[in-house]
Amino acid sequence: MPHRQHRPKRVHNTAMQERLQKLIAAAGLASRREAETWIQNGLVTVNGQVVDTLGAKADPEHDAIKVKGKLINPKLAQRKLVYYLLNKPKGYLSSLSDPEQRPLVTDLLPKGAPRVHPVGRLDFNTEGLLILTNDGALTNLVTKAGDHCPKVYHVKVKGTPGPAQLERLQRGITIDGEVHRIANLTPLEHTDHNNAWYELVLHEGKNNQIRRMFDAIGHSVLKLRRVAIGHLTDAGLPVGAVRELTPAEVQRFFSKRKIAPRVVAKKAAAQKTGKPRPVGEAKARQREGLATTIGRTAQSPAAPSQRLVRPAAKPATSGPGSPKSPRGSAPARPASRRKS
Repeated sequence: MPHRQHRPKRVHNTAMQERLQKLIAAAGLASRREAETWIQNGLVTVNGQVVDTLGAKADPEHDAIKVKGKLINPKLAQRKLVYYLLNKPKGYLSSLSDPEQRPLVTDLLPKGAPRVHPVGRLDFNTEGLLILTNDGALTNLVTKAGDHCPKVYHVKVKGTPGPAQLERLQRGITIDGEVHRIANLTPLEHTDHNNAWYELVLHEGKNNQIRRMFDAIGHSVLKLRRVAIGHLTDAGLPVGAVRELTPAEVQRFFSKRKIAPRVVAKKAAAQKTGKPRPVGEAKARQREGLATTIGRTAQSPAAPSQRLVRPAAKPATSGPGSPKSPRGSAPARPASRRKS
């Protein structure tokens, strides 16, 4: 008989772990409520050890999960992976359940959508982009990627912070013993009623980070929305709308190169002036033309820098009837002079 304990012995990355009742339901064996009963009755084991505590988690990619003695990992491996991009409105909770019965982000998914979870969180009163998926690998990648997957926010604050306050934000602020940092801060052009808008880039995601940082400098957040997650932006996706990610969009998250956000403040973009430098094929053509010009110059004698003059006319035979030299050309030189 397997040894009884309350939690799995092996511990893996918590971002990859899921609740056992959720995994059992995802394998199609029972509802979550029925799965909870099986767990409490000691019918579920993880790595050969009984787990009878609700809320215990496991990673199906590393842990052997059995229900009534049968391994469910193959069923979980056959799950179809889905990826949704939601432009979350205000007033929705980034969770799968809520004791207060508030609206959930999963309520906005298409009818009949597979069971998914939000990747990270957006506050109840924050709107913007949120990924929902059943792929634990992508969840771990996006939440732990740091500067490989920056998140871009537009924030409206009460009043207009001064230069010293903005510099304090960029240096980082310690709140409750923890340092909160902003990777980049750019003022936006539009303001109303003396309230300022900013674009922020974060490489980390702490709870209520942006709101707490602006509270610390005395300018509370009035509006907050996330406009980009890595290479994904809210372009063409109205608030409240949802779409599936393309395979190329998903695969790009797993690439080793850094994912630069495509959202740039209008003011910063307007500062770029002058003729753009040639790149790619244009640069290659420019180099080829320069090489050809240099080659021709090397093969031909150096030309004077003065204005070109038409060549002199062919000398005529001497005599009284010889024609005059053309206008603008050098006079004809006599062939020879006899000594008298």
